[in-house]
Amino acid sequence: MPMRSLVFVVWLVGCTGEVSMVADGGDAGAIVDDAGVTSDAGVPRDGGAVVATFSPTDADIPNPERGWYVWASSDFGASLDTGAIDAAYGNGVRLVYAMVNLQAFRTSAISQPYLTALSARLATLRDHGVKAVLRFVYDYTEAGNDATAAQISSHLQQLAPILGANADVIAVFQAGFIGAWGEWHSSKNSNSYGYMTNAGVTEAIADANRLTVRDAIFAAVPPGIPIAFRYPGDLLKWYPQPAQQSRAGLHNDCWLAGPSDTGTYDSQAQRTYVAALSANATFGGETCDASSPLRTSCDDVRTEGARYHLAYLNREYFDGFFTAWMNGGCFDEVGRHMGYRLQLDALRHPARARPGETVRVEVDVRNVGWAKVFSARPLVVKAGVASGSSQTLLSSLAAQASSSTTVGVDVAMPMVPGDYALELSVPDVHASTANDARFSIRFANADSGSQRWNAGRAAFVTGTSITVE
Repeated sequence: MPMRSLVFVVWLVGCTGEVSMVADGGDAGAIVDDAGVTSDAGVPRDGGAVVATFSPTDADIPNPERGWYVWASSDFGASLDTGAIDAAYGNGVRLVYAMVNLQAFRTSAISQPYLTALSARLATLRDHGVKAVLRFVYDYTEAGNDATAAQISSHLQQLAPILGANADVIAVFQAGFIGAWGEWHSSKNSNSYGYMTNAGVTEAIADANRLTVRDAIFAAVPPGIPIAFRYPGDLLKWYPQPAQQSRAGLHNDCWLAGPSDTGTYDSQAQRTYVAALSANATFGGETCDASSPLRTSCDDVRTEGARYHLAYLNREYFDGFFTAWMNGGCFDEVGRHMGYRLQLDALRHPARARPGETVRVEVDVRNVGWAKVFSARPLVVKAGVASGSSQTLLSSLAAQASSSTTVGVDVAMPMVPGDYALELSVPDVHASTANDARFSIRFANADSGSQRWNAGRAAFVTGTSITVE
């Protein structure tokens, strides 16, 4: 009987992360795979198995398309405060609120110089590493002097090319346009009914106009950008079942203020609907002090942040909440949990491969944040000059996960023999920002030994490698 070599295990242990290489024994002088079959080239079919585990971190991880936002300027249609944006970026903020006031064009087309300047400001956001929560209005006061549904639709047709050209820097498109503050109430052009609207406007008239505006928004805003409407009542009329769609979500601009969030909800049924809807559709906004009692406790924000899958929140209003959260010791926790928070748990791949061979890398990852990833980003595995992208998009991961999802990535290894270190990255989906580290997602994992985040390459170095021979 031929001599059998012993099964061997080599452990490379960092501070907390762990890497192992496991290969089965075989005939002396030959390498075999886990089934005991020798490959033609003397390399096992799976090359042995490398397994790595990773440690999470509680550190604040600034990431695109989530978290706190600040104002870009008092009117993004007129100016942009790059100094304030840079200061906010330095403090970990990756979103800016871009309110565009179209009051000068309520009854006319938007001028070309205005459109050109608007596009240039959006491009400037790209230069400064942030994305926009974008809202168009005609009246940023309680008066609600908006435009007709037909005029709004015409303006959206004009805006569509600009939105398409700058889709890479629009994180959320808030429906806007209608009524006071663009919040879909108090319209003076029959786009809402009841509170502070013109006499004689019926629910049917207002609903028809709102539907016209909704359809114009969907036609103008590029696919993949979440759209947030102000009231759950509209969403319930359009999509009675919360699982019907995932693109239209809610922005709540009086979150945690009073029993109805200052008129946001008409019933508990609407709250239940939004809690279910927000598992897959965007939810964010701001707090306010317009109604009492204010739910300012840490228990309140933890419970409702998780229930409604809070993705983003205004950092500049209302200070009473921020003070209460700081005093209660949960302010930083809120910042960490808003939006997604991707955590690597483990990695498995062959130890060796032939030149040009395609190998499967399996990554265990979970989203422990309050909300999902909304952009259709794959997981990318890099091995030197070679790389592969997962078919599974990270937007498919459920939020608040208690266990991992295994994401498989096929990588065609380089033709040149050598040892190739593996790195994991999640670049932006847009060609204009895909190679910009500022728009890549950083994992919520601790640096540990050879496992570390490489900021320059926007990639997590796994501490493992594949030998091509």
